[in-house]
Amino acid sequence: MTAATSETVTTGGDGPAERRPLMTGTALLMMNLGFFGVQFSFGLTQSAVNPLFLLIGADPDQLPILNLAGPVTGLLIQPLIGAISDRTWSPRWGRRRPFITAGAILCAVILFVFPFVGILWVAVICFWLLDAGNNTSMEPYRAFISDRLPKSQLARGFLTQSMFTGAGAVLANLSLFLLQKVTALEKTAGNGVPYWMYVCFMIGTVCILLTVLTAMARTKELTPSDEELAEIRSAPKGLHHAIVEIKDAVKAMPIAMHKIGVVFLFQWYAMFIYWQFLAVSLGETVFNASPEQGGPAWDDAIAWSGLQNAAYNFVTMISALFLVGFAQRLGAKRVHAIALGLAAVALVWLARIDNQYVALVPMIGLGIFWASAVGVPYLMVASMVPAKRTGVYMGILNMMIVVPMLIETVTFGWIFNHWLDSKGSNAMTLAGVLLGIGALAMLWVNPPDEADESPIVPLGSKRSITVYDRVVVGSDGTPTSLYAVDRAAEVAQAAQAKLVVVTAYRDDDGPGPEYAEGMHRDLRGVEAAREALEKSVTGLTRERARYIEQRLVAGDPAQALLDTVGVNPANLIVVGNRGLGASQGQLLGSVPAGVVRNAVCDVLVVQTSALDEDRMFAARPADATADSDRARPADPEGTPASG
Repeated sequence: MTAATSETVTTGGDGPAERRPLMTGTALLMMNLGFFGVQFSFGLTQSAVNPLFLLIGADPDQLPILNLAGPVTGLLIQPLIGAISDRTWSPRWGRRRPFITAGAILCAVILFVFPFVGILWVAVICFWLLDAGNNTSMEPYRAFISDRLPKSQLARGFLTQSMFTGAGAVLANLSLFLLQKVTALEKTAGNGVPYWMYVCFMIGTVCILLTVLTAMARTKELTPSDEELAEIRSAPKGLHHAIVEIKDAVKAMPIAMHKIGVVFLFQWYAMFIYWQFLAVSLGETVFNASPEQGGPAWDDAIAWSGLQNAAYNFVTMISALFLVGFAQRLGAKRVHAIALGLAAVALVWLARIDNQYVALVPMIGLGIFWASAVGVPYLMVASMVPAKRTGVYMGILNMMIVVPMLIETVTFGWIFNHWLDSKGSNAMTLAGVLLGIGALAMLWVNPPDEADESPIVPLGSKRSITVYDRVVVGSDGTPTSLYAVDRAAEVAQAAQAKLVVVTAYRDDDGPGPEYAEGMHRDLRGVEAAREALEKSVTGLTRERARYIEQRLVAGDPAQALLDTVGVNPANLIVVGNRGLGASQGQLLGSVPAGVVRNAVCDVLVVQTSALDEDRMFAARPADATADSDRARPADPEGTPASG
């Protein structure tokens, strides 16, 4: 058969991702290295900032409102930075790297200054700036992974991110525990902050600068195509247009993201309670200490809370190795519901433990949950939204996180005083109950339609067909070939597989040879092929177009289909039984017969000869043309790839 050369034309977000080069394991680790430093900074905000507030004069019931910085900066900064970075490109600096680097530098400066602060309102300002830096780095960094990796490596990329996230948090929290044991650092500075806490923040300064700057220097962003660059340059700039972009993205948001938001309402309200009141709860139940009393026992409670957080983040590192695999087999919905249930049991149990070593055991359940929380939702979103809008959708996902936190900051102080008897252990119990409600909400949510399912990590719906990775169909734009394309799209949708539409043509534009009736007729010239290919995908729905690849192939039609599927038996070729030289009375035309004879994968033969042609061709403007077509025993135009 004639060898075929191909030109790939992409549609939606899936095609460009398939063109991205594979990354080596070392390069993938280097790209994610910066998450270690960013998470070290975030780990200090989780474990050290609230005890620092208490050390310089804050009351426990003030902690929720003092933590207003996190949700507000996340709500405002992350979606805006995501939308702006989607519209940014610099040949020297790239798209996401300027934002990641700027946020890391701001974090490093504030981490260095923070422990020297002795006035509560100044500490609150530093906290706002630190969270602003964290948020400026975090979402562009997640979008950077989605931009850089092909879909085949996306799960591994987010898995690696979860591992570095856990490692950074482990070191941040271990440093709080271990440095507190160093005798030389036990003394307290004039502002009431112990010197061991100074050292923790200095380590964080070095970590975030070293890891983020190294990762950004060693990992280059992919240059957008000419079409993508033109779209970026023509897109309106400025804060107003970024807000409009967020609004439009919310309107077009996949239904699965709305369902994630319902669960996040309970999940993140509970986790904010946990981070704020862990030390207070341990002080009550384990160390018989309180922030009002202070002293060595309260310092021990602070240090042990750091060890608790280090323990669950260590479990996160390990469980992240397996969690994505479970999500692919069981569905992300079920896996995340189980993880939420484990965390609920862990926190309710933790509030009733009076031994500091036994208190480490519930951190296993919390660590499994955290591995799911920081990886699975982002992977689902990255696989279900258009690639060119990844940044803004990652920001919107973060809005779903920070809104419950914002509600917590303005409501929980009153709840803590009036409903929970101002006890940290009661706050921990409530956090566990809310996580349990989140688990039930995850199970209560109806599975999405198959059209909304992720092709990488299933969200939990039943799949009609599970055996195909790609469905390949050919078309020359004729009515019978369009029917075959439509059937192929239905199969691809049911299988959550990529649909590849192939149009084959001959290179020369001159008049072709004379064809006898019943013989296959080729498309001649690339422009005619482009027109036929465009016509072939016009009728497909927007949801299907997210997973479509279009191919123009110069060469033999049957060989074009065979070359497209290669030697992968998990593919499917869809061909029509007529229109490829099948004259009246023949079972198969020349192209489908050649495909059936040589394919290594399944071949679906669509009965196009049994179509109701009165209905199919009634749309033609000239009735005479329609009558003429109906009189023919076979379509003389032929279908170069599908029939």
